[in-house]
Amino acid sequence: MTNMIFSLCPLIATLISVFAVNSSANASIVEYNWTLRPVRASSQDTSFSVDCNLNRLMLLINDVYPGPTLRAKVNDTIRINLVNEDPSHSFSLHHHGLHMFGQPYYDGTASASQCATNVLQTQVYEFTVNEVGTHYWHGHMAMERGDGYQGAIIVTDPNDTGEMELETMYDEEEVIFLQDWYHLDGPALRAGLDAIPFIWVGDPQAFVINGGGLYLPCFENTTDNPSVCANDCSIDNYIRTINVESGKTYRLRIIGGQTLIGVNFAISDHNMTVVEVEGTLCEPFEVASLDVMPGQRFSVLVTMDKNPGSYWATTSVRYRSSGPYGGIIFRYNGAPVTNLTLSGPFPYHPPWNETNPTEVLEKKLVTKNIDSYPDSDVLSADEDAIRRVVLVATQATDQATGMLRWAVNNVTYDMPPTPFIFSAYKACNEDDAAPWPETIVPGSVVLPEAPPNPWNYTEPVHDSVGSYNKESGASMIPVMEGEVVEIILQNARALNNVSEIHPWHLHGYSFYVVGMGNGVYDKERDLLNYNLKNPIRRDTFTLLPFGWTAIRFRATNVGVWTFHCTMTAHLLMGMETLLVVSPDRLDYPPPGTRACVETSLAYDDSKDSAVVATTASDNSSGVSFLVSFICHKILVPSYVKVCFTACIMFRQLLRQTRHPRFLL
Repeated sequence: MTNMIFSLCPLIATLISVFAVNSSANASIVEYNWTLRPVRASSQDTSFSVDCNLNRLMLLINDVYPGPTLRAKVNDTIRINLVNEDPSHSFSLHHHGLHMFGQPYYDGTASASQCATNVLQTQVYEFTVNEVGTHYWHGHMAMERGDGYQGAIIVTDPNDTGEMELETMYDEEEVIFLQDWYHLDGPALRAGLDAIPFIWVGDPQAFVINGGGLYLPCFENTTDNPSVCANDCSIDNYIRTINVESGKTYRLRIIGGQTLIGVNFAISDHNMTVVEVEGTLCEPFEVASLDVMPGQRFSVLVTMDKNPGSYWATTSVRYRSSGPYGGIIFRYNGAPVTNLTLSGPFPYHPPWNETNPTEVLEKKLVTKNIDSYPDSDVLSADEDAIRRVVLVATQATDQATGMLRWAVNNVTYDMPPTPFIFSAYKACNEDDAAPWPETIVPGSVVLPEAPPNPWNYTEPVHDSVGSYNKESGASMIPVMEGEVVEIILQNARALNNVSEIHPWHLHGYSFYVVGMGNGVYDKERDLLNYNLKNPIRRDTFTLLPFGWTAIRFRATNVGVWTFHCTMTAHLLMGMETLLVVSPDRLDYPPPGTRACVETSLAYDDSKDSAVVATTASDNSSGVSFLVSFICHKILVPSYVKVCFTACIMFRQLLRQTRHPRFLL
């Protein structure tokens, strides 16, 4: 077996050379210069108002909202030169849906993969794009994406036959960017979450689509304070319009940029055909409306085949009893000029608390040509090879602070002061470090792989969970590279006795949604109902009230990856954990990851000097990425056990020898 494994190394090296030549021939460097700064609308300049309201502080890239769209092809290098001109706050930049395979330090999650970009500092994000599809970028420090710090990412692949076939099915494309809009800015909302007594963020004051919406008290002149309203408040000025050509088919890339509320999206008199979910092509199916939760993305095809005119597309709130509607107008070219009113006609939306539309949607979402995805081999993994983790998120009052918090398996996530990826790297490289995954990372809490206090989760919260948090800290699930991991998220009631939806997003990966159901998850019963044939492959799923969802993936991407609820308030209250994959195989962290540590007065670099001497000059990170890509994207599906072992051994050999032949 050993001879067989090492005999694969020349093959791998050859594949690396071919891959590198072919990739570089078609790849480009796509560069963006971005300046992040706070702006505010006023009665003298209403251009920064999105909903007729004035004096709302916004945080924008290059003074536009939604922010600039990142466009690239697979294998392109994106370089973002980000200047933070905010005088008071630090930020990071996450690329939601891009896995950063082999590039874990550029995920853009403050305290997990990097130091935040400090006041009046510049940070450069440079990474290779590998994930085709509809994604988006946003701040990942606190609640800043709700202030306008977000925008679309569109990645195409001229070598992907499925994508090229899809492109023949439509004439043009448009981005539909959704966001709930609060009149308090992020820092003010965050202060309420940390206050005693607790102050919930409540309903947003408006809902905006492509940067336009209406704050009804201003529009209807019913506010007690007219000075907060723009004097040009009208549908024409504040509701965005998309001009369309009769007979053409449009690809709408719908991006759920909300911070709290899930919505249902529909277009008057027009059905939509769902064709893509978060980078995965799905078997097409037609819908009259579509549920979109925070962090989710869809591509739908819409043919403009109705009588020329102006048609409302609207959103309604899902799974919350109140909240604002959103709207955008599709106007046929050459249609009679008529001013739409808020009296409609509007498309139909399901009742806010009806779960059936979401359940039907989830059942219809299946992956098209699933064998074309190399990681689909996890669907046929031996039961004994699957590591199964059950997570339950509950609310609790933190005894130490008195603050209301969310806990996952009784552990509330607290953001560490040092980026966790740096702490994990250092811990694994200590002289007396235990081998991973037994390595102790200072400040971390290993998450229990099952709820410590199980109960019937459809019933009120168990006393021992609701009254305190057992632990808090940087909670983590330590994982070995190559493990097949299945995570079951079980919903439960909050302390107010309500079971909410919770959209969950995993950084660094796409996963397969292999199962979902109502009530309490039962392994013996529910495994029999899994879809292991063609489940949808995505990165953000919906956990329904009183329900459970099971996801499965192979941990091939080394690094520290956040797994969290995409409702920002829940995330900041502790509904989060870290998937930590073999940090002993990481390259030395770049300056952007460790800058806040090395400038700290408490920082001691004496133990780093030896590490730096052996790794700082390591130029093999690029080839490590190529080896990983080939091993996990090409070889693994055919020769999982043998090739995977060979890949790991060969990559480690490269790091040890740094042979000039392989330096890029």
